[in-house]
Amino acid sequence: MRTDRLAVAAAVVSGLLIANPAGGQPPPSAQLFGPPKFNRAAPPDSYDPSFYQQTRRPPQPAARPNRSTRPKFGSISASFARQECPPAEEEKKEEEEKPCVQCCDGPLGCFGPGCCNVELDEPFKLGDQLRCFKKHEILVAGWIAQSYTWNPYNPSDGFNGPVTWTDQANRYQLNEVYLYGVKPVDTKGEGWDYGGRVDLLYGTNYRWDTEAGLETRLNSGRFYGLAIPQFYGEVGYNDLKVKVGHFISPVGFYTVGTYNNFFNTIPYTYQYGEPFTHTGFLANYQATEKLNLGAGLIHGWDAFDSSFNKWGGYLGTLTVNGNADDSLAFVQVYSHEPTQNAARPFTQRYLQTLVYSRPLKKISDKLTYIIQSDFGVQGQATLTGRTARWYGVNQYLYWKKNDLWSWGINFEWFRDEEGFRVTAPVPSPGSPHAVGWPRGPGFAGNFFQITVGPRWTPLPNVVVRPNFRADWYHGPNNVENLRPFDGGKRNLQQILATDVIITF
Repeated sequence: MRTDRLAVAAAVVSGLLIANPAGGQPPPSAQLFGPPKFNRAAPPDSYDPSFYQQTRRPPQPAARPNRSTRPKFGSISASFARQECPPAEEEKKEEEEKPCVQCCDGPLGCFGPGCCNVELDEPFKLGDQLRCFKKHEILVAGWIAQSYTWNPYNPSDGFNGPVTWTDQANRYQLNEVYLYGVKPVDTKGEGWDYGGRVDLLYGTNYRWDTEAGLETRLNSGRFYGLAIPQFYGEVGYNDLKVKVGHFISPVGFYTVGTYNNFFNTIPYTYQYGEPFTHTGFLANYQATEKLNLGAGLIHGWDAFDSSFNKWGGYLGTLTVNGNADDSLAFVQVYSHEPTQNAARPFTQRYLQTLVYSRPLKKISDKLTYIIQSDFGVQGQATLTGRTARWYGVNQYLYWKKNDLWSWGINFEWFRDEEGFRVTAPVPSPGSPHAVGWPRGPGFAGNFFQITVGPRWTPLPNVVVRPNFRADWYHGPNNVENLRPFDGGKRNLQQILATDVIITF
């Protein structure tokens, strides 16, 4: 059974990658669904909004264990490399035959695994094959994400306006070859534990995930390059965890790593209104079973050292879980950041994000609703020295039909009041050679978008995400008399985007 699944996955990967030599040498096709950044448990077999929301905020608290049971220590010593790997265990278990119920009334009939097309076999997991790592609770996994976006306007500049990460119109993209290794920290409420994490990303999405002073000298490619979204160490004692190093920002709802998000395009709120990564330290304290508090010092937005931004900043988090499986997450960032003002190249910037999620159990156990609001402000930030403000509201509704199919819809309003944020996102100080949407001067107005589509898992190691997205802008042309879409000609756009993700 496993050999057959590996053969199918390998065939899919080779067929998708053969058209693009720039894709490099991706790792073997296999599967582990999503990196649990704060959760030890393996992710669900299909999209679960409540699980992936944890990737952008402190963890959901669990019931506290009996403190009389002390946890195991998880430190990794220098002698680790010299230890013998445990022999492979041969486990032969007879699988009980499940009754087959025929139900082929859907649009795809009986296509897919399982008689009823609702259950998946166990996916291949790279970490299960690395026995030395598995013995020490080190998880190694990743994915390969590839996309194609059809833009009926065929814009002259070749880009889908300010829409990212699938930013290139009518063109194939190898978005991410993503690999990560993590040793989670779990004190079980008592004692010490140690861990850490390292993430690597190669593909067109590298252009937005770099930090000034880190990847600045690693890449010379216009579209393809390497990013290191995370590498940090973490220590836990009782209900306190502290991470030190380079880590993904906990702001908002969407996050780095396209597989972690429901859709393959991202909102304006995330691309233009929030930081992607930080360098510094962040401490999280599980005050009660329903309250988690966090605070830390960082090197600002997407800055690794003082080569570009010499200022520090503050990062704070708060998560409150309710009695109806709902949660409220608040994050604030306060730091010195670059401006467009030659007289004041760096000024104070403040950003806050608020995310509320709730299962709609009174309507259906399969529905989850999420709403997010952002507000950012920076003094003397524009070319003329004016204060810049940006803010908006994001709403998501997800319906999980079964383990194979989930459907989602996202409606967003984002306002860039002074045209300070929605400008060409690359090149950036972290990826100076990169190429992206060329509309440099910003647009002082309102951006709206609606995205709808499914997340389909036809095989345990394959995820397909087709979606329709409509964008429109309400506001004046920029200072060069250009509009956001169709090479500067239009205020609206519709695209059809899809990607295929092979997980391992």
